[in-house]
Amino acid sequence: MADPLRVPDQASDISPRWLTSALAENQPGIQVHSVEIVDVVKGACTKLRLALRTNRSDFPATVLMKAGFEPHSPQMRGMHVNEVHAYRDLLPTVEIESPRCFAALADDTGRALVILEDLCLRNVRFLEPQKPIDFNLAARFLDGLATLHARWWNSPRLRDGSFAWVPDASEASLAHYFELLLTPEHFQTFATAPRGAAMPRAILDPVRIRAAHAAMRIAQAKHEALVINHGDMHLGNLYVDAQGNPGFLDAQPRLGSWSIDVSYFLIAGLDLEDRRRWQAALLQHYLEALAVRGVAAPSFDDAWSAYRRSVIWGLLIWLLNGSNFQTEANNTAAASRFAMAMIDLDTFGILGV
Repeated sequence: MADPLRVPDQASDISPRWLTSALAENQPGIQVHSVEIVDVVKGACTKLRLALRTNRSDFPATVLMKAGFEPHSPQMRGMHVNEVHAYRDLLPTVEIESPRCFAALADDTGRALVILEDLCLRNVRFLEPQKPIDFNLAARFLDGLATLHARWWNSPRLRDGSFAWVPDASEASLAHYFELLLTPEHFQTFATAPRGAAMPRAILDPVRIRAAHAAMRIAQAKHEALVINHGDMHLGNLYVDAQGNPGFLDAQPRLGSWSIDVSYFLIAGLDLEDRRRWQAALLQHYLEALAVRGVAAPSFDDAWSAYRRSVIWGLLIWLLNGSNFQTEANNTAAASRFAMAMIDLDTFGILGV
């Protein structure tokens, strides 16, 4: 059995005693009498729906735990800790729809987990990577992104250590992806998978991809505002609540240009032809949403250049995303959208590689 306040090693260590301790900080006086694991979803992390019996009639009967109980979890601990910070330190400062967090824990071994409200109890609609969204819903999510980005837009606190826990967009922070990119046998595994077969050959150039990422980083540091990004704005991490409000799940906060989130969201979330038709108007909508929130937004021309440059970010992620994190069908759908955006927007060209 896991010691109180130490993150469990495995699902079987989740006990009423441990949960009572884990929930105590945010739910004083709660006593968990019994716990049952009623559903498990495996992926980048382990998601468990837990049925609880407690001493509180106002506490929900089920909650969702996100933890690292997978064979690959030791390599993902940084991601799990980042999510703890997202729910504990970032999302409470921003007025956007997101799950209520009952506990966000990390221990001295590097293990981490969060205990969240079970959104199924609110009848939310979860979005799906293979079901692109329409213009109006995309615009509502951009409103939420503008709220998040405006909160810390170019703030001195982003550079004074206040957010030292937030990883940046550097090659070092993406070491796992760059190892896959630059190791020929690993890269060929992805290039010959369905996602690679769905992409134009000209895109499948690891040396050029690396150079493009480096050029993007240089341009962003020179020309673009620094924000805290959501960090993983694909449709599988988004939902719509019963009132129609856009909801944000599974944030992986990242310090970088606003354009990382915006390009990632629009390209991953829109059908190819819709993206071509709507991307300029939706980018303008985002800029106007920033202005409403008191931000001196960039000009459209500057924002358009930033948008074009940032496509390489999403391409790198989805080309090399593990099929144990997302199904190959989801990886293929997203990777092919980013590959076509690379061509449509001449991302290699604007980055000079």
